[in-house]
Amino acid sequence: MTTVRSVSVDISTGRTYAGKAPGERRADRRARLLDAGLQVFGTVTWDEAGITLICATARVGTRAFYEEFDSREALLLEVATGIVERGSAILRLALDGAPATLEGVIGTGLTSFLGFVTNDPRRARVIYGAVPCAESLISDRHRAAHGLAVLLTGLQPSLGIADRARDNPTLALALVGAAGELLGAWVSTPTPTPIDDLINELTLLFVAALR
Repeated sequence: MTTVRSVSVDISTGRTYAGKAPGERRADRRARLLDAGLQVFGTVTWDEAGITLICATARVGTRAFYEEFDSREALLLEVATGIVERGSAILRLALDGAPATLEGVIGTGLTSFLGFVTNDPRRARVIYGAVPCAESLISDRHRAAHGLAVLLTGLQPSLGIADRARDNPTLALALVGAAGELLGAWVSTPTPTPIDDLINELTLLFVAALR
């Protein structure tokens, strides 16, 4: 019988551990923490989402956590940023093939972004549940909202947008905020409104405000 002996060394030595180089081990650890962040922040309340639970979910020690992130807020910010960036990329791609009408563009945009966010409810709970509860991330939350609002201000006038709505960042931000409030209610309600109904209502609101 052949016995396989695992090799264990400190990451600072530059040697391998269980067949993985130090850089691979650290990347794997960070990926597990990000996955744990999605799971924990997306399934329990902010008060319950402590570092002990995150570390247990990721199967890492507390010391290892702090080697990657300064705080649980820092982990939450990276998880949330990844979700928003992926959702925005999906939204832009979907808009390239959207019908050339205001209803078509708005409906396609909302369906693609909110569909991505709610297909895995943990994503929605991270963005619209955990982030608003983390007081130190208020400015980051505002920046994300402004980023989504920019997409609205860039809509073509040929879609029938009213003069007052063109390049109107205040209106765009108000619409993004309305969507955020509805999604915040969606993640906090035991029996939420079907997402298709929510998207339909938001489409009507956006079109009415922009036209």
